[in-house]
Amino acid sequence: MSPVEPFLVHIRCDTDGYTHAVTEEEFAEGRRDGRFRAVCGHVVLAAPMIEAPGRFDPVCRDVLRGNGAPEPSVPRQERRRSRWRTRR
Repeated sequence: MSPVEPFLVHIRCDTDGYTHAVTEEEFAEGRRDGRFRAVCGHVVLAAPMIEAPGRFDPVCRDVLRGNGAPEPSVPRQERRRSRWRTRR
């Protein structure tokens, strides 16, 4: 018997602009707050659904093709500069 492929939802991330692949289970868990863990490990902040899909995330594509797996201990998330600046 062949393994069943997971059902994937493609969601555009508001922070990086990429469209990420999210499993059905992760979609169900994150639907209340709009944050989903993609197959690449990135935490997706869902963009408004009226926006057109962005470019597909290359890391998600590699994971789905079996070419690579995300590092489980460190999710791929870009750090933003702090908005708080000290004045002298």
